Parts: sequence; C-alpha cells; structure tokens
Amino acid sequence: MRLGIAPVGSEALPAEADLVNGWKTPRLDPWHKTMPSRVFNLLVSWLTNLSLHDHNCGLKAMRREVAQDLSLPTGMHRFIPVLVASLGGRIVEQPVHHRPRTQGVSKYGVGRFFRGLFDLARVWLRLQTGKLKTQTQARLSNDSATTLRRFFYGLLTVIACCSVLGRITTITTVDRIALEKKLVQEAVNRRLVSSTTQITPSEEQALRQEMTDRIRREKGLFRPFLSANDRSRWLTIRSLAERGTFAIEDFAAEPGWDTIDAVVHPDKDGELHLYSSKPPLLSVLLAGPYWLATRMTGWTLGDHPFLLGRIMLFFYGMLPLAIVITMSCFCIELVGETDRGRIWSAASIAFGTLLTTFAVALTNHSFAAACAATSLYCVLLITKRNARTWQIFAAAGLTAGLTAAFDLPALAWTAAVIGILTAFDWQQAFRATVPAVLTVFLAAIGTNLVAHGTAWPPYAYRDTPNQSEVSRSPPNTSDSVNQWNPNNWYDYRFKMPNGRVIESYWRSPSGIDRGEPSMTRYAFHALIGHHGIFSLTPLWLLVVPGLFIMLRRWGEGWQMLSVAIFAVSLTVVVFYLTRHPWDRNYGGTTSGFRWVFWMAPLWITALTPAADRLSANKVGCCFLLVLLGLSVLSVAAPTWNPWTHPWLYQLLEHM
Repeated sequence: MRLGIAPVGSEALPAEADLVNGWKTPRLDPWHKTMPSRVFNLLVSWLTNLSLHDHNCGLKAMRREVAQDLSLPTGMHRFIPVLVASLGGRIVEQPVHHRPRTQGVSKYGVGRFFRGLFDLARVWLRLQTGKLKTQTQARLSNDSATTLRRFFYGLLTVIACCSVLGRITTITTVDRIALEKKLVQEAVNRRLVSSTTQITPSEEQALRQEMTDRIRREKGLFRPFLSANDRSRWLTIRSLAERGTFAIEDFAAEPGWDTIDAVVHPDKDGELHLYSSKPPLLSVLLAGPYWLATRMTGWTLGDHPFLLGRIMLFFYGMLPLAIVITMSCFCIELVGETDRGRIWSAASIAFGTLLTTFAVALTNHSFAAACAATSLYCVLLITKRNARTWQIFAAAGLTAGLTAAFDLPALAWTAAVIGILTAFDWQQAFRATVPAVLTVFLAAIGTNLVAHGTAWPPYAYRDTPNQSEVSRSPPNTSDSVNQWNPNNWYDYRFKMPNGRVIESYWRSPSGIDRGEPSMTRYAFHALIGHHGIFSLTPLWLLVVPGLFIMLRRWGEGWQMLSVAIFAVSLTVVVFYLTRHPWDRNYGGTTSGFRWVFWMAPLWITALTPAADRLSANKVGCCFLLVLLGLSVLSVAAPTWNPWTHPWLYQLLEHM
C-alpha cells in the first residue's frame, strides 16, 4: 500500500487526511469515456508518483487551510490531488457510488482529452524543475531541518574520515627520521675515512643510498605501527594469517617488530613461546581481512609494511571511526530536540573525542566504541521507535557483547543492555539478545582456550613482579636462559629465534608505567589533571547535566537509559581508579585516559539534551563552542602519533 492511499474497500479516515479524493466505482459510463479516463489516470499516477484510480473525480473533500493555500492556474483543477501532495498533504482515496447520467448532454470530447495531456505535460515539467514536488519529496521537505541535519551529519563524517585517511596515507614513526639520518651519515663518514681513493659526488650519493637501504633493512626504524601496544596485535594477526599460530616470537624478532605487550608461557606440548598479552578474539577477527589481502596481493606486512599496512589501517582504523560517528549521529537524532544542539553534538563526536586521534592506530577501543554506538542505537530504536523485531534485539545483543569482548570493563554496558531490553520485551530479549551475547562470550572463551589453553585472558595472569622467587625454566627443557612465571606471565626471560635474549619490560618498568602509588593523585590526574577525562575533553562536562535532563523527561525508557549510562560510566571509571598501583599508569604513553574512549558514543548521546538547552541563547552557544574548541585542541595535539603524552602532561613537564 502506498503511503497516504487507503486500500480498496477501507473506510476513509478524514481526521488523518488533508484531502479525500473520490473514486467512482463501479463507473457507469460508456467504454469510450472510461477508456480514455483510465489511460489518463495511469499517466498521471506514473508521471507524478501519486497513485490514484480517479484523479479527476468531482467529489473531493479537503481541509479549509489546504484549500486556502491551494493555487489553481488555468487547467490545474484536474490535478488538485497532485498539487495538495506537493504541499506535503496526505491524500486518501475513498470509493464512492456513481450515478449514470439521466439528463443533459455530456461535454466530454476528444479535444478535452488532449487538453488534459497538455496540462499533464505542464505538471510533469514543473515536477522535473522542482517547482512542484512529488508526495514523498514534499513530506521530506516538510521537515527541512531534518534534511539539513542529515546533510551536516554526512558532511562531518566525510570530513573526519578523510582527514584520518590523509594521516593514514603518510603514517610512519616520524620521531626516528633524525636518528636514521644520523646513522646513515656516520656510516658514510666511516666508509669515506677508510677509502684510499678519492670518491666522486655520484659515488658518494650511491654510497649514501646503499647505507640508507642497509640501515632500513637491519634496523627497521620506520614503520606505520606506532607503538608496542598496536604492534602486539599486528604480530598476532601476522602469525595467524602467515603461520596459523598465536605464537609471535618469529615475527617479533624482525627489526622494528618488537613489543613489550607480550607474555610467555608453555604451549600444550610444554614448549615455551612468546604471545601477545591482548585478548585474542579481536586479532582473530582481524586476521581474516589480512589473510585475504595476502592471498590477493602476495604481499605481507614483513615485505610491504607501509603499502599493505596503510591499506589495512583503512579497515582497522578509519572504518570503525566512520561507524562510531554514523551511529552516534543516529542516536543524537533520536535524543536531541534542537537543530543547534544536535549539530554541535555531531561535530563533537566527529572532531572532539580522542577516538579521532587513535583512528590511525590499531586499537581495541575504536572497535569497542563502534559496537557500543551500534548497540545504543538498537536500544533507542526499541525503546523510542517501538522496533520490536528479533533482528534488532539480536543486533543489540551481538554488538553489546562485542563491546565487552573488545574492552573487558564494558561488561557493565552489556548487562545494562540486557536489563533494558528485558524490561521492554523479555520474550524477545531471551529469544534474541541473550543468545547473541552468549555467542560472543563463547567465542571469546574459545579463542582464549585455543591461544593460551585457558578460558581467562593473559590479563588474569599478572601479579606483583618478583621473578627471583617464582620464575623458572619450562619443565621440559634444560635451557637455563628461558624463564617464566606460572603466576605472572608478564614476568619472563626469553631467547628469541635470532639468538637475542629479551627480558620482560614489566620486571622493571620505567616512567609512567611504574604506576601511581597515590590513589588520590591518580584520580585527580585521571579526571581533571594531565590525563584528565574532563580536562582533555571538556565537552564531557555536559554528560551529567544531560543525564539529569534526560532523567526528568516524560516518556517510556528515558529514565532507565539515563540511569544505565550513569551507572555504567561510574562503574568503569571507579574500576580503573581503584586498580593496583602498578596498573595505575593512565594507559601508558598515550594521549588520553584511553580506557574510557569506548564510552564516547554513550556520553555524546547523554550530553545532547544539555546541548539543546545551552544552544537556546548566545551565551550558551559560546560556551558550547569553547568546550568543543578545547576538546579539538587535545585531539589535534598528537598530530603524528597518538601514543604520546597529552599536551597537558608535556606542558607540566616544562613548567
């Protein structure tokens, strides 16, 4: 059934229509009158996209305001339904009785038919030139603000993603450029000093290129993988796709592929191996696209790190960001009430959070944020748009479960999603949401079992570093070089395939990785200090006021959603603030308190009601612009590498 057209035989609903158009059925006219009329109605319906059986029926009823707004140039009386539809009106067709002519003479003739065709051509031309709109176009343009907002959402998404793509195409470890130049110059100078003959400029240039190639091959100083953190996952992806194993020592021995985010433990045969310390599910999922790329191109990240690495970062970095922005905009549209508030919130998620900064690196936080945004949108569809299909419930459970699988403390959000959906429709929740969540959890446990022989991730095997008491060689080898700790997999000494012996960085961490002994000091800097959630991204100051406004909204679901977001946020923040001192390191060398990045879609949705209120006056708008501007400053500061200290941290170092 077309929108606005009542089905045949149904009762017309004048209260829901702007114009009720009659339909003479059965028509009691001779065939030479009904046939041209049917042809004419088919043409009008086809050319105007307004499907009616009897456009020119003389019985029409319309609202007075519609009639007053209606302009009828000569000949346009035949197209009154089309004109009303072009104004955004809803047309309902109602079957009426037809009485045969008993007196008088019909004035209908061939000339009137062709005159109608001429007028139809005029209407069609006005539709094509935009002077008239089809019924669908008119309805969309009725809310021109919605159309404009959607344009802004798309515009912001494209700008943010393309700026990230530009960074990906040139990404490298730029902090090592000077070091490489120094090493090349020293090698060239040594060769020049030892040479017994005069070297020409062309020979010196060739020598310089030779030294550059050798140093790049042996040292591997330049890589598009900017940190030991993301290299840890890259190593697992490489090992799975190229060797079919989770052990990473063969690739970690290559120049430029070292990582400190690793653990050591025996495999099922008792052989000691080096593994990534990251939960393996995400790496398993991402190994698929990399395996496909290697089969299609014949390249690997070992021989084409820049070209293939940047291609993969498009999928591993930019694509999750695009999902975050898009889904967050959908949520903003459902929660927001004003154009300014919605557009400001959309700009904030596109440019004001550190997810944009980290989109050039492989990190679990981007994928967790994308899943959190998608699950929140599904929850809003169910609670606010009454979308009760099992597919929506399953999608909510799947993405909420993946959020927790990618960022473990997000288990609080998974529980909140299950609770909200159970309250709305417990049957669909238990039929679709819970099985989807369980599927993800089984996948996470299964990949842990395959990778490490235990259901728990490596994080569970971390204790106070004390290698002198419990470190030991694996039981089936006499190699005294290798050491591992069954209670603390981060405590090891391991001989690499190239003969180099590495010792766990976490035995004696340096700098910020040593942890903050004072919980008070840690909480201060994690909230409003050099790694502060609110100091680096001050737009989050509106989250609590926004949740309070949402809590007071009338309507089903608002109170439950606001309480859920607040409870999840509080749980996650308190969890990290109360960690053991050696874990209180702000996430390491990173441009923000990265463990809460995944909550950005939840927080941007929560602050939208507050943005609506503030955008109502000039002072509020200025305040919003200041908050966004300061947040963008923190996003833009780590231009080349997100794995650097925040600008506030560096500022305090120089004071």
